[in-house]
Amino acid sequence: MRKFVFFCFIICSWITGLYAQRVFIAHRGVNMHSTIAGENSLEAISLAKRAGFQAIETDVRLSADGCLVVMHDSTLNRTCLNVDGTTLSAQIPVSTKTLMELKQDFILKADNPEVRSRIPTLREFLTECKRNGLYTFIEPKLIDETGRHYKDIIILANEVLGKGNYVITSNNCANEIIRSLGINDVRLMGVLYQTTFEKIQNQGDCIMAISASRFDENEYDHYVALAKANSLMRESHADKFMHFNKINRNDINYISTDLLAPDLNGQGILLVGKYEIKDFICPTITMTGSILLKKEQTVVLNEPLPCVTFGGIYLEFELKGHAEIKLGNQIFNVKTGNIGKHQVLINNASPAFEVKSLSDELEIKRLTLKIVQY
Repeated sequence: MRKFVFFCFIICSWITGLYAQRVFIAHRGVNMHSTIAGENSLEAISLAKRAGFQAIETDVRLSADGCLVVMHDSTLNRTCLNVDGTTLSAQIPVSTKTLMELKQDFILKADNPEVRSRIPTLREFLTECKRNGLYTFIEPKLIDETGRHYKDIIILANEVLGKGNYVITSNNCANEIIRSLGINDVRLMGVLYQTTFEKIQNQGDCIMAISASRFDENEYDHYVALAKANSLMRESHADKFMHFNKINRNDINYISTDLLAPDLNGQGILLVGKYEIKDFICPTITMTGSILLKKEQTVVLNEPLPCVTFGGIYLEFELKGHAEIKLGNQIFNVKTGNIGKHQVLINNASPAFEVKSLSDELEIKRLTLKIVQY
């Protein structure tokens, strides 16, 4: 018994250490695909802070009159509406509209018309990031061989956020130009699948973005280990369990996401906390306290889940077998011997939860569920 307790302590300590220092990045702010707020909107910044994100990512383009504006796509159509709420009928490039036109004629898409807001300038966006204390990742979307565009962004970021409080991230072209200009005191982030390991390593003070979706498990584990061995900080993006599971098995410093909930660190109000097997409805509980399911049998909570206006649902599990799990608005499969976790954002919904056996026999050794209202 003492050996078992000691083993559990070691495992829990290892997991706690692995997750302790990681930072969650709200990708283009918390907008959940332009539902709860506009993509790259000021509202998406305040939601990120409220949810417990420590960092945020945004994108920069130029208006027709040369102003720095926050927008990911080269056109307005995916993320914007006409100011009266109607859909844009023709393709409208950002670069063809002046700042005044962008501000007056368009609003950012969101489900609730009351939270549809104007396109922010980079200064407005960074000012709100500073007010909320969010470490900011800034991605220039334009390629400028002269580097003037990048200098303008860096000057503004230094003025508003202060040196050391932001990262310039790009498809590596901008990074190379920035370094060629002799700007070495700005932290960069390079994307590994778009360049070589050595190029990112040689840029100095550069985070390595290692894709959890483009690299298979062996490649991903290899590059994470190699980056760590070379004292490079690591970043990965995940929205689905299959990618988040890769991240959780590795030592990743920054996790970028559109849909995942950040790790709990005291934020929000705990609405549901289920930590024992008896808290779940299941067909069979073994003498050792595990849940045992035959094929197609399910586990659900022993009470209805509350409607959450804005929050997160957090699941941790240890199982042996093959299962399908419904969590929030996601469905994913988990295979034999997996000790895992998943956590997703909730927007104005009563989140789903169910574990279904896909194998002839599924043993669930541990199951905990939390729902937090931010």
